[in-house]
Amino acid sequence: MKAEDSHSLEDLFGMAIKAEIEAQTVYTRIGEKTKNFVLKEKMSFLTGEEKKHEAILRGLYKQKFSLDPTVPEETMAPVPAWNPDEGDKVSDILKSAMQTEVDAKAFYEAMAERIDDAKFRTILFYLAAMEQTHFHLLEAEYNTALELEDYDRFDPAVHWGA
Repeated sequence: MKAEDSHSLEDLFGMAIKAEIEAQTVYTRIGEKTKNFVLKEKMSFLTGEEKKHEAILRGLYKQKFSLDPTVPEETMAPVPAWNPDEGDKVSDILKSAMQTEVDAKAFYEAMAERIDDAKFRTILFYLAAMEQTHFHLLEAEYNTALELEDYDRFDPAVHWGA
């Protein structure tokens, strides 16, 4: 997903909102399918973060354009899929999610550059910084998954702290 000059600001907001909705879906799906309670909690946290981002974007849009945003049905961002029942590795979905966060950060930075209002620009740069923190959270899980690829299927004793 790129914030192209050919896209109107209204379109960019719609695309960003759609991407946040898709991220919620991905993180919810991982949280539902993982057996690792730590990863489950982190995905719940990220889902909540993306919901907040969606609300912020909707609020900014309404403030700027005095109407509710139009959210596209199709996403412009690739949405990572994960099917552990089919043998997909947790590291694969985490790597895809990391790239999605990198793309979101770049999108918000580019979007911020197109807005004249300093308050809006600051908020968009803040969202970009939040996406960077999400990347680092996912990166830590990814690195663990690479070392212990079956960390999602641990012995039940690992989950006693849940």
